[in-house]
Amino acid sequence: MIAGSGTAGFRDGLGAEAQFNKPIRLAPFGPDAVLVADIYNHALRIVSKDGRVRTLAGAPDRKGHEDGPAVTARFASPHGVAVAPDGRIAVAEAEGHTLRLLTPDTSAAGGYRVSTLAGVPGHSGFLDGEATVALFNSPHAVLWAEDGSLVTADIGNARLRRLRSGVVETIAGAAKGEFVYPMDIAWGRDGVILVADAGSHQIRRVGTDGSVSTVVLDAALATPHGVACGPDGVIYVADMKSHRALAIDARGHLRPVAGTGQSGSDPQALNRPAAVLVHAGWLWIADLDNHRISAVTLE
Repeated sequence: MIAGSGTAGFRDGLGAEAQFNKPIRLAPFGPDAVLVADIYNHALRIVSKDGRVRTLAGAPDRKGHEDGPAVTARFASPHGVAVAPDGRIAVAEAEGHTLRLLTPDTSAAGGYRVSTLAGVPGHSGFLDGEATVALFNSPHAVLWAEDGSLVTADIGNARLRRLRSGVVETIAGAAKGEFVYPMDIAWGRDGVILVADAGSHQIRRVGTDGSVSTVVLDAALATPHGVACGPDGVIYVADMKSHRALAIDARGHLRPVAGTGQSGSDPQALNRPAAVLVHAGWLWIADLDNHRISAVTLE
């Protein structure tokens, strides 16, 4: 365990002093920290490798939609987070059905200014087109591409969507049955997007041409909710229903990395892990129902 008391709450601090309320997604935040989407606190939190937790934006008593300085901005169940090379932070806001942006701004209270990138706040649906009128249905994850575009997993529409040059388009999932519940996305090798499809219990690959294929495994997954890829090409999965973090090698062999296979709150156990992230030599884990952030050292 890196941070979190094990019970739901909202408190900054060191290690077990800190509290989360269902941390669900992770993104690298500098060389030795991660950014955490904290759903029921409607907040974005930062966790460093020494276990120090601080809040970047949002709070449990500020649920809603409000742009502006980070200290007064409001979010509604932020899920996906991604940090661009220039420091901008994208947020997939599930309950608000929008994509939000935090732009570094030293003149703004809190050091960031929050704006709405795409979607109509509080309105779900499906519509490609200009960002201000495009509709999403519970976007759960977000990725920055090298060209500055933004890819999101739109689970309610079972699609991957892309925001580029102010326009939203569908890049995968238009064909029937390609995805069921695409919960999380991560960059794999050679521009491939890895998709944790919790509804089909599979890891899918989306090629640069939009083609969708399935990662062939030697064992079954149980509700893959999070996915990540290491520099060596190993795929990591937060397998929510089996309460484990798993690694998948190039042959499709599954091996456990963390968790006992049973839900629990002791240091060796996980309780519905929601996300994994390879960063700073660790596999970070968002342990949803234990309300904590854990990590495993990678060799």
